[in-house]
Amino acid sequence: MNLDTPISSNRHRWLVVAAALVVIALAVIVFESPAIADLSEENRHEVPTLKAQWQKGEVIVLVRHLERCDKEDAPCLVGTEGITERSVAEGQALGEDFYRLGLLNSDVYNSPLDRTAQTESIVFGDRGLDQDWLFKCKKTIFKDAMAKKAPGRNLIMVTHSSCIDSFEESLGYSSETPEYGTSLFFSPGPNNKLEVHGFLEMEDWDHTLGF
Repeated sequence: MNLDTPISSNRHRWLVVAAALVVIALAVIVFESPAIADLSEENRHEVPTLKAQWQKGEVIVLVRHLERCDKEDAPCLVGTEGITERSVAEGQALGEDFYRLGLLNSDVYNSPLDRTAQTESIVFGDRGLDQDWLFKCKKTIFKDAMAKKAPGRNLIMVTHSSCIDSFEESLGYSSETPEYGTSLFFSPGPNNKLEVHGFLEMEDWDHTLGF
């Protein structure tokens, strides 16, 4: 009787299982969705293209609302579900950055929830229009955004992190939750696809865009 056979057989099975797990792990690494890059760092080369396309009205921007007060130990600006008082100065600075970039050929839309409506008012001076699809955004935000993009006019959307996630997923990206006030920039590319320029956090606008 050969006592080595069961041991050899078990060892073979474990080797097969281990090999399969390695293949699965490599597949996850290879096919993991990429994250959108930072315009102030690794995607700095995109800045000249972004500026040129902005002047032509070809850019799509998603802006996450300012700091929400129901998640922070800080006084609310108005109500209990809006933004914090301390985020107002940052929002006003972001508004100045957008105005320096130029807003004459831009359309602004915002989610009607308090935190996004207040953000739009501070950053863009109440020029935005309330849009339910900017908070009821699951699975539809990409289609709804493309339907609102007018030729020769930049599209700016003040929305929520969950909606930004859904938009990214439509393009095959998956990033960490953006900081409050972060802007993500895209523009139409070939074959009806969007090109990704990158994201900018509020404190990085001036030194990245040369203001």
